[in-house]
Amino acid sequence: MRPRTVAEHVADPRHAGSVEGASLAGEAAAVGRLLVRVGLWLDGDGRVSRARFRATTCASLIAYAETACALAEEGEDLSRLDATRLRGAVTGVHPVHRGRADLVALAVARAWRPAAGSKGETGRIHVPEERRESSQRGANS
Repeated sequence: MRPRTVAEHVADPRHAGSVEGASLAGEAAAVGRLLVRVGLWLDGDGRVSRARFRATTCASLIAYAETACALAEEGEDLSRLDATRLRGAVTGVHPVHRGRADLVALAVARAWRPAAGSKGETGRIHVPEERRESSQRGANS
């Protein structure tokens, strides 16, 4: 998968949609009304055949969720999907928003954990909003 920009993901969100009816679903939230839900549909062999997401209107959050769903459908090992992998697949993210990848990785992990055989709970994971540097680089440029 070639890296895509935030703008490309937002202009063409191929995996945005309802997660209702998914075999597995996970959710992660953070302060500032950030919320992402990921739904995974499994085939008879337990592989992801379809992945969809719902996210609040943050372009970076949408881009990371779109990437996670695409990777899931391509057969990515979801037990190993992390924020670093997502960050490497999306370009053009403002440094302050790079933590959105953590939210998406947590939502995917929360969805996938039951499929992996652990006794993980479903529901929300609250992640603190990333800290903004007092200088807020780039805000005054």
